[in-house]
Amino acid sequence: MSITVLLADDHELFREGMKAVLAREKQIEIVAEASTGSKAVDLSMQFCPDIAIVDIDMPEMNGLLATKAIRKVCEKTRVLILSMIMDEDTVAEALNSGASGYVLKDSAIEELLLAIRAIMEGETYLSPKVATMVVHRLLLDREGGKTSALDLLSPREQEVLQLIAEGKSTRDIAEHLYLSPKTVENHRANIMRKLDIKDIPSLVKFAIRSRLTSL
Repeated sequence: MSITVLLADDHELFREGMKAVLAREKQIEIVAEASTGSKAVDLSMQFCPDIAIVDIDMPEMNGLLATKAIRKVCEKTRVLILSMIMDEDTVAEALNSGASGYVLKDSAIEELLLAIRAIMEGETYLSPKVATMVVHRLLLDREGGKTSALDLLSPREQEVLQLIAEGKSTRDIAEHLYLSPKTVENHRANIMRKLDIKDIPSLVKFAIRSRLTSL
C-alpha cells in the first residue's frame, strides 16, 4: 500500500526536486502540492494524505498555522516540517502545533525517508541536529511555565497578523479569510491591544520576530 504525500513549499524548484526524489520510492505517491499554507489546508481537506511535508516560511498562512489547520481538517494526516530554520522557539512551536516530525532541508534524502517511515508508524521524528535542543527547550518551558507573546493571540488573529505583515489591505484580508472588513478591523485592534503595539510597522516587526512571516 502506498504512502500518500502532500508537498507544501513556496519554492517551485524545491518542490520539483522533492517530487523527483520521492518518485523513486515505490511506496510513496505524491497526490498534491501547494505553494501557500492556505492551499495546503484546502488540499489536505480534499485528499486527506497520509503525510503533509510542510515548509514554515510560506505566504498567506505560514507552516505552523497550516499544521494546526491540517490536523483539524484531516485527523489521519501527519505533518512533517521540512525547513532551514533551526532555533528553539520555532521547533518547539512546530511540535506544539501538531507536527509529527521536523527535518532540516540540508539533511540527506535517507533521513527524510527515515522520518516518513517513523511518522507512519506513529512515532515523532526529529533531525539529530535539533533533537537535543528541542528537548532542552521543552523541559525549560515546562519548568518555568513559559509562554510567548504570540500565545496571546487566537489562531484567527495570528492569520490576520501574518497577512497584515505581508502587506495585504483590510479588503484583501477580508476576501481571503471570508470575513467582513469590519471584522478584520476588529481583529487588528484586538491584536494591537493584546500585544500593546501602537502602529503597523511595529506589528510587522513582531510578526517577523515571531516567524509568522519571513518578509
